Amino acid sequence: MTSLVYFLFTIGAVAAPWPSTVRPALSMRNITRMTIDMQGRALSGPQIGGVNFPDPTLIWGDGSWKAMSTSSDGKGVPIATSEDSFDWNLTPNDALPDKGPWVDPNDQSDAGVYVMYYAARRYSGSHCIGAATSNTVMGPYTPQNQPLVCDDTNGGVIDPSGYDDGNDRWLVWKVDGNSKGGATTCQPGIPSGDYIPTPIKIQRMTRDGLTLLDAPKTILENEGRSNDGVVEAASLYKVPGGDFVVFYSAHCFSSDDYDIYADHIGIYGPGHCDIDPNGVNMVFHGRENPNDGQAARVLCSATLHFDGRNIQPY
Repeated sequence: MTSLVYFLFTIGAVAAPWPSTVRPALSMRNITRMTIDMQGRALSGPQIGGVNFPDPTLIWGDGSWKAMSTSSDGKGVPIATSEDSFDWNLTPNDALPDKGPWVDPNDQSDAGVYVMYYAARRYSGSHCIGAATSNTVMGPYTPQNQPLVCDDTNGGVIDPSGYDDGNDRWLVWKVDGNSKGGATTCQPGIPSGDYIPTPIKIQRMTRDGLTLLDAPKTILENEGRSNDGVVEAASLYKVPGGDFVVFYSAHCFSSDDYDIYADHIGIYGPGHCDIDPNGVNMVFHGRENPNDGQAARVLCSATLHFDGRNIQPY
């Protein structure tokens, strides 16, 4: 594997290949919640004909923007491309046709300079987070033989994301306590008991992005009733003013409270957003018809502007 490694993170993630200035080292002390003012200025969506494209991630590679989504339409990781991060075209490519031997036992090899993080259900347990590599941004990606993170006791792990502070690489994920039920109304069945922890965790990685170092730390937790016991889909970004920001979704994904309502384009969201390393371009999904059980989660995009502690699309 060469020393030039690009990073791509799927299932709610951050991509970091776009040229940018070196960022200061990450501090766990100044992770900040900020107000996102979604007033509908230059939001673009739905894209690619409104097809299902949930949990998009954003990456620059081979001369254009790429967005990749959670498995849909028979593909492991669908891919869309764009010249400007606003107008998107769906491709026939599948970036991850095989999720790896820890999902469904079979032999695979690994090689490449792009690294993808993804969540998938292990054949003998709950969701784990794995890594896959490819020589090209479009893939296909070859999974590693073993997952990076599992946590069967606490409900599994989902929503991998990543951050490069210029010195170290980091992996961010959610412990999926919601899969165990509890008081949240987001899961089938009758809510019972207390709200179950769903911590967002972060852990340092080797520079090749394939090995975890040190121990994980919790940077965010759900607030119980006030957000339905749900926080998820975290992406980390450093604001030009100095604070680190965690973009995340809260509340039940099927409810009108799921983060923010953007009525000018008729979608509920944004859900599972991803931001480029320069903090300019954002992709996210939204539901056009939230009362329709079959409603697709469509790809949308926005350009961000940071103004003090307010983040505004423009």
